[in-house]
Parts: sequence; C-alpha cells; structure tokens
Amino acid sequence: MECLKPYSHVRGFNYVPSTAVNDIAFWRDYDEALVERELTYAQRLGLNSVRPFLAYVVYEHEPKVFLSRLRHFTRAAHERGISVMPVVWDSCFDDTLPTYGTTENKWIPNPGVQRLGPDFWPAGEQYCRDLVQTLGPEPGLAMWDIMNEPMITQWVREDAPERAERIRTIWNFVRHFCRVIKELDSERPITVGVAYAKNLAQVGADVDALSFHDYRPTRSAIRAHIDEGIQLANAYQKPLFISELACLARANPYDVTLEICQEVGIGWYLWELMIGVSRWRDIHGVVYPDGTVRDPSIVAAIRGFFRRRGEGRIAPHVDKEGAASRALAQAKAWLGTANADYAEGVSALETIANLLESGELAPMNDLPSAKALALTEENAPNRTELCRLMVLWSERLARHCDRIQ
Repeated sequence: MECLKPYSHVRGFNYVPSTAVNDIAFWRDYDEALVERELTYAQRLGLNSVRPFLAYVVYEHEPKVFLSRLRHFTRAAHERGISVMPVVWDSCFDDTLPTYGTTENKWIPNPGVQRLGPDFWPAGEQYCRDLVQTLGPEPGLAMWDIMNEPMITQWVREDAPERAERIRTIWNFVRHFCRVIKELDSERPITVGVAYAKNLAQVGADVDALSFHDYRPTRSAIRAHIDEGIQLANAYQKPLFISELACLARANPYDVTLEICQEVGIGWYLWELMIGVSRWRDIHGVVYPDGTVRDPSIVAAIRGFFRRRGEGRIAPHVDKEGAASRALAQAKAWLGTANADYAEGVSALETIANLLESGELAPMNDLPSAKALALTEENAPNRTELCRLMVLWSERLARHCDRIQ
C-alpha cells in the first residue's frame, strides 16, 4: 500500500487549549505558557504533529497579533519535535456567524457560510497570503489543511433551500483556496480533511495528500472505511492519512482505532489532546490540564501498546499471595471494633481499592482509590462513608476471591 508510506510515521493530535471553548477563544485569548506546557504533554506522549484550527475573525480583528501568536505556536511545537498542519477554514456545523467576542461553548465555523461566496474571496486571499508569509519560513510547518469537513454543516441538510447550489458554493470555495494556498506555497503539500472516505473523490484532483476522518463503531467498520480510503488514494495515486479519529461516545475507542491504524500502517491525528472546557471534554481527550490522564490504555495505545483481547490473556490473581484475604480480614476486624482508629480504616480501605484496581475489578470512570484518597484529604473524618465503602468493596473483592479459588 504505497499510498500509506509518506505519512505512515504521523502520530498526531488535534488541539484546542484546555482553557478555550472554541477555536476563536484559542487565538483571541492565547496563553503562551499554557500552550507550551500542553505541547510538552504531547511531546512526552511521543506525538509528532499537531492540527490546530485557525480563526479568521481573530485575524480580521487583530491581524498582527494573530499572526504573531500563530508563529509562536508553530515554533513552540517545532522545539518539541512536533510539526504543524494548520486548518485554514472549517465548515462545521451550522450557519452560526462567527464573532470575535463569542463565549459560546460550541464549535464555530470559519469563515462562516455567509462568507463562502466570491465576494469574500479577495479578503480570504489576503488572509492566506499573510498565513504563508508568516509560516512559510518556519521549519515546523508540515502542510496545510485547507478546510475541515466541508459538507458537515446544517446549511446543506437534506431539506435546505437551494441545497444543490449551496453544495456547489462550498466546493467552489474549497477548490479556490486549494489553488490559492498552492500558488502561495509550492513547497508544502495541501490536503482537505473530509468527514468520510467517500468524500475524497471531491478533492482528489485538487490536493497533494488525501485525508479523512473515522469515528466508526466496530473493528470491521473501521477497517472497511480505511480500505475505502486506500482504494481512492490508489486511484488518485496520492498519499493518505487520517486527520481525525477516536470518540468515546461513538464506540470508537482510542486503543481500538489506533491498533487498527498500526496494523494497516496508516498515519493519524487523534481528536484530541486536552480534556479542558470545550464541548468535547466528556467524549474526547487524553490529558487533563495538570498532566494526569483519563485512561492509561490511551497513553499505551499512542505508544503502540494495546490490551490483549484474544486467547492467552492471563487475569490478575490478587489473592495468589494471600494479600486479598489479609485485606478482607483487616477490614472485617476494623468494622467489628467500636471506635476503631479512623486512619487505620482508611489505610485498609485504600489497600482494598488498590487490589480492585490492579485486579481489573473496578470501572475506570469510578476508581475506588480516588474515593479512598478523598477520605484522607477531607478536613473532618467521614466515618459513615468509610464504613459504607468498606462493606461495599469488601463484598466485591470477596466475590472475586471466591470465583478464583
């Protein structure tokens, strides 16, 4: 599959700072120290490319400031071994008119459907000239993503008035700015991050590399979607990669989809690095602002290690050396002692919590150790909660020990 080789090394991520509700807030409220810290998280994860979404309205309001911030971002990424693929325009999701001062926690299109027609093109071309003039000399610039998901907008829903004309307007806009960027920067490749592999046919003749997004719900569906993309890439004789993947709410887990990408040999950009304040925080994201992570299996998958799901899996045996039995006995003794020492009870509870987690007996979204540690950190002893958890978790651990005997 020759089409996969040029970008097979890409281990990228989409990025919005943890404090930003959307891409406008990203650039309007730009925080250099925050960006540098969060890019360092990506560096520690071994990620090597970033896909940031730009915001024309911020450029329009303060062009020099916007361009300076974009230059800082690109240099900060490059210093950490991370290349940059800026998203110049974005179609998602509706006909919202972008405004500089927005505080809405929603994804906002760029430049907005109101500006897709030829009347806007001269202003858009000047924006592109300034982008290329600013980033063209930067070694950290990898390529340009001309427009994100051109067809994922309610503006062209099935019952939209003059739908066919609106679709033509979108694709005319995309193709025009593909030509503009290519004329301004002949060295860097261009792509268009389409939502589905089938949409690659719309841009195959206009880009240097093909890219699509995958949020399919099963292994077979993910692999079939990638194969569809490969077929089109072979037809156009152009390289292929995935510029968005992984969504917890679409049965598209990071460790599943990244494992398939490794098997196929296709490069990728996961959505997204940070768990912050944006609308995506509960269905996407790897790292919290303090550097802790949602799920270590995601980190392992990024580094190329995956859960064993096939034959030969060995389940943890947390009572093999009697530790679980001793912890249960300790808990029983504590519960049966009047006015038992609170700190000893918390210690016994934490031991059981750790056994449940190391034995894969607790859900990741409700970690017992977090509750045990919270009891330690509370100002006043919460003996009622300590007793409740001690009984609940002892029963869970005892059932497991009974099963493995």
